Amino acid sequence: MSDERITIASIDKYIQIIYNFCMSTKTFNLSLPIELVKELDKRAKKDYSNRSEYIRRAVVNQMRTEEALEKLLDRTNKKGSNLGIKSEQQVYKIIASR
Repeated sequence: MSDERITIASIDKYIQIIYNFCMSTKTFNLSLPIELVKELDKRAKKDYSNRSEYIRRAVVNQMRTEEALEKLLDRTNKKGSNLGIKSEQQVYKIIASR
């Protein structure tokens, strides 16, 4: 009987293998300052991950954040338009008057 332990790192590795099998990927070069790479490696290790996975998640999170902000901006622009607000100056005046 083998004494193999299931670790977060082994689960992450398995997930990455399945992900790579299921998703087509594109490899490309990325230039980063050395200090940023050191910090990236430190955070990836702390997260039981690797550079590629850490960067992949960061990019996905950034895209989701941008999408959420775009939706928020669209909603606030519609609301402002419904209230007759036509410029950012009008918004600043409303805020300043409160």
